[in-house]
Amino acid sequence: MIKISAIQPISNAISLGYPFIEAILSVLPIADEVLINDGGSSDRTLFYIKKLQKTFPQKIKTFNRPFFPSDYWETIDDCVEFLIGQAKNEWILEVQGDDVWHEKDIFKLKRTIENASRKKYNSIRTIYYWCHFENINPYKYRNVRMVRKIKGLKSYWGGDDFQVGDNKSPAEGFTSSNVPPELIVDTPCFNLSNAPFPRNALKRAEKIATFFARKDKERQEHWKCLQSSDSFQKQKPNPRTVKQLPALLQGLAGFDEYKVRKELFDKKFLKKLTKIEYI
Repeated sequence: MIKISAIQPISNAISLGYPFIEAILSVLPIADEVLINDGGSSDRTLFYIKKLQKTFPQKIKTFNRPFFPSDYWETIDDCVEFLIGQAKNEWILEVQGDDVWHEKDIFKLKRTIENASRKKYNSIRTIYYWCHFENINPYKYRNVRMVRKIKGLKSYWGGDDFQVGDNKSPAEGFTSSNVPPELIVDTPCFNLSNAPFPRNALKRAEKIATFFARKDKERQEHWKCLQSSDSFQKQKPNPRTVKQLPALLQGLAGFDEYKVRKELFDKKFLKKLTKIEYI
């Protein structure tokens, strides 16, 4: 049976509005280890990472590799590659701070990885949903979040583009990633994007434009757009949510800023919510 190492590079997830705890919990049932790197948080992100580690001490390992200013997400790529190097297992499952897998799909995902490993695939490309609490929008391309730990594996664009060596050419028909041979499947990853928490939106856009991706024109324009209008910060979040979202996300609907819920550290609560035994 193959084993899986989940990895997550993160920093100031709370103040920037990333549901990072929900993201980690969504993959915890199938991960044999979860490697989390805090890049230098000044909010309570590291506190909750440590709290999660105390809840699941057999699985979660933490690191403190500092993030540095970069032009096109190079600091995240540096951390992704660092965590891959620390991983003990053959398969890597990248967990971005706003990626959450559905509880009904998570064991199917594990079987997919086992199948890919048995048939000698090196990466898995899945459906990707851009979500808000009130709608789900399928991304027209598929993303790679699962890769085999092989020689020459590299990360580009903040973990959104895995390559072998310095090729940087996407697989035919796609805009990112080329770790052949790859398996294409229909299991979706839910990305809580488009600034779902109004009070976090401007700070997130600023951090990306001034620290993580200083030469990314789209990110610069997005930050300028948010600066020119504060209407989004005055919006009152709708407490209703679409039923298709993962259960871990549904409890966040109606929040104007991201908050870590204390019940997420209660294994009995998690079992009741997801119908999965957390050990």
